[in-house]
Amino acid sequence: MKSLIDQADEIPVTLVVAIAYVTLAFLTGLFGGTELMLDEYGAMTPLQVSEGEWWRLLAAAFLHGNLVHLGFNTWALVALGPAVERALGSLRMLSLYVVSAFGGHLACCLVYAPGQSVVGGSGALFGIMGAIVAWQMQKAKSPLAFLDYEGPRRILGLIAVNIVLGLLVPYVSNTAHVGGLIAGFLVTYQWLVPSRETGAAGLRNHFRLAIAALFASITFHALMPVTRYDWLWNRHVTETDPDRRIRLRNAALMSWRGRTTITPADLLEFERLELR
Repeated sequence: MKSLIDQADEIPVTLVVAIAYVTLAFLTGLFGGTELMLDEYGAMTPLQVSEGEWWRLLAAAFLHGNLVHLGFNTWALVALGPAVERALGSLRMLSLYVVSAFGGHLACCLVYAPGQSVVGGSGALFGIMGAIVAWQMQKAKSPLAFLDYEGPRRILGLIAVNIVLGLLVPYVSNTAHVGGLIAGFLVTYQWLVPSRETGAAGLRNHFRLAIAALFASITFHALMPVTRYDWLWNRHVTETDPDRRIRLRNAALMSWRGRTTITPADLLEFERLELR
């Protein structure tokens, strides 16, 4: 009898993700809906993440803003996903998608304005392309030997073309693309594909530790931006929308205090510090 892990590894993750794309498109009213529905189902803004809604870092990777967005990402998933899933296995494919989605949206938290909304699976899809590059590097005789073949060069060309398109087309998040690409490459190269090198386990473990520490620190910064309370407060001062102004103020106070609850006394004390 197969173990539970073996059974889970046979679940077609690519198909499940594609079904999730389409299902959530209907649930969020993509065929004539509003931004409010996207927000309810998990659209991400850095401010919402800093307020403790970490789940949006993943949920946003299953949502799309319009039919073109949905169609392009579903096509890319179906084109790239099955081959990668056959190579890695379903559980590793799931890990790749999740890590890449987090990586892309964490990059947005580092760069974007607090209220800028992000949806889409393209960061995770770039992570899949990063995984293909990592796989080819690991399987080649040397890290750059894979460039001798046309297939790997095409993947790099596809990545480059999509980055350029992201620069030219409005509302495309190249930040999420690059973040997902880096996350997908690193998790695949260091964890998901056996190393071709021998005798370097200690060095590999050091790299793994450094990557894990970097990922954890960026996640902590997004959830509790302790180094940017003054930036959040300045955004609060200049914000014209009353609701967003209050949320920015609360995020600044939570960052300053290092906890998720604030009191009126916190606000008074912080304002006195600002006046000094």
